[in-house]
Amino acid sequence: MPRKNIYFKDKIDREIEGILEIERQKGATPSESSYSSMVNELVRLGLMVYKSREDGDSLDLEGFRRDVIKKVAGSREGIMILTAMVSEMYMGHKGLTDMAQLDALISENITAINSAEAAAENQHFVTDK
Repeated sequence: MPRKNIYFKDKIDREIEGILEIERQKGATPSESSYSSMVNELVRLGLMVYKSREDGDSLDLEGFRRDVIKKVAGSREGIMILTAMVSEMYMGHKGLTDMAQLDALISENITAINSAEAAAENQHFVTDK
């Protein structure tokens, strides 16, 4: 890796140090949050932005949102199918064959998933009240 001597304005230096401090508070080790690695990552991101401006290609935000929604919906559907399958396997392992009990267990598990999603949404997103 080439070594370059560069000079930063004091404000930029303080901002980088602030980012490093936040990373360390989150539990990053000194090797994971070194000044050199942080500046390297910031320059890499800056070059990506610079090159994207040169190319003239802009992000298709509508397409990106559509893709994200499609992937998230597919992931959620997959989780529901896996929940049903694991619940059925659990019931079979326990030797229970009553379909009403299976339906109740699946319903209980899906309700728990929905509650966990709602709790996470309330914790991580700003909601209108």
